[in-house]
Amino acid sequence: MTPETAELLTSLGSVHHAVPAVIRELATGTMSPERQRQFAGLLAELADVVAAHAGEPGEGEAPTALADRLALSGRQLLAVSARLRAGTMSRDRLTEVSGWLTALGDVVGLYAEQLPDAPVLPESADEPEPPPEP
Repeated sequence: MTPETAELLTSLGSVHHAVPAVIRELATGTMSPERQRQFAGLLAELADVVAAHAGEPGEGEAPTALADRLALSGRQLLAVSARLRAGTMSRDRLTEVSGWLTALGDVVGLYAEQLPDAPVLPESADEPEPPPEP
């Protein structure tokens, strides 16, 4: 089992643990609006973690293009953020993520040095045609 899957299971477990109390409080009308919003936030964060987990490539499917790597990194960063908000991120995992972000920054910096100063526009840019002369 990967660390990401273990963290996902921990997140699912924390939501599963909270559900009976939420059901009871909603049924009895004792759940405050603030607590309802907090639980809704927890569900939204869990959805982010599940979506990020599903979006990670399997073994042997590592992205090769920089744009693909950045897209994957962005999804992973959203998952880290959700895990931090849900309180399921371990200190060791956070240290690992910090190193990963530093390495990603180095790669992006090296790539940026290779880019031209001005943005490159496609040759077939959709430019409006001049109106016909009368």
